[in-house]
Amino acid sequence: MKTRVLAALIALPLAVIPIWLGGIWCALLFLAVAIVAGLEFYNILGVAGFHPNLWVGLAWITAFVAYGWDPDLFPLAAVLMLGLIVSLTAALRNQENPAGAWMSTSMVAIYLGVATGQTLILRQSPEGLWWLVYGLAVVWINDSMAYFVGVTWGQHKLSPRLSPKKSWEGTVGGWVGATLSSVAVVWLTPLPNLWWQAALFGTACGVLALLGDLAMSMVKRQAGVKDSGHFMPGHGGILDRLDSMLFVLPFIAVVVLLFT
Repeated sequence: MKTRVLAALIALPLAVIPIWLGGIWCALLFLAVAIVAGLEFYNILGVAGFHPNLWVGLAWITAFVAYGWDPDLFPLAAVLMLGLIVSLTAALRNQENPAGAWMSTSMVAIYLGVATGQTLILRQSPEGLWWLVYGLAVVWINDSMAYFVGVTWGQHKLSPRLSPKKSWEGTVGGWVGATLSSVAVVWLTPLPNLWWQAALFGTACGVLALLGDLAMSMVKRQAGVKDSGHFMPGHGGILDRLDSMLFVLPFIAVVVLLFT
């Protein structure tokens, strides 16, 4: 626990300051995080026997971040189409499992790239800083409440095959935490302050955080690995810290950009 807390105290300002500054500093932070997460994800799939093309995938992730930085210069449709063509061309050189190589390369790049690009677009919107603070706070409270409630009262397993330690008690506790923290954040920040909408939005984010967590647990379970990496002592890899956010932050971005 001491190692986890110390690592978090060191990592927190390294993440918070670029997000607060915005602009190129935030873009560079997102790029660095996406690249490290991509390395971890491709390594897991390599262990599972899919043989993705690492360099094509990382270049594609970079292109998605460029889309988030300037969607007019790097349109999403162009990034998707070019990436699919290049990754397919590279996969055809794989004699053993070209389909697995193409799909694994594409899946990771699109999964991480779209999430990162959409979150970067969100940060650059008029209230983007506060929406990003909202998303990070709700996910953190959801995960923390799920952990402590699960450890204290958890008895009924949620998905023993994918994540043996998760319980229904912890999951519901996390959702309650996400709902309450959502209301608290919109009350304390300049975001639209409608408590019932905030409550519903927070609950939806809690459910999506669970799906993101289970998605990564499924991949790690199939590959037979416990952690995605060793980037943060006591915390595992970057993916272990991002998994819940990969569904939540793009969801917030889509809702904010379409309806506000």
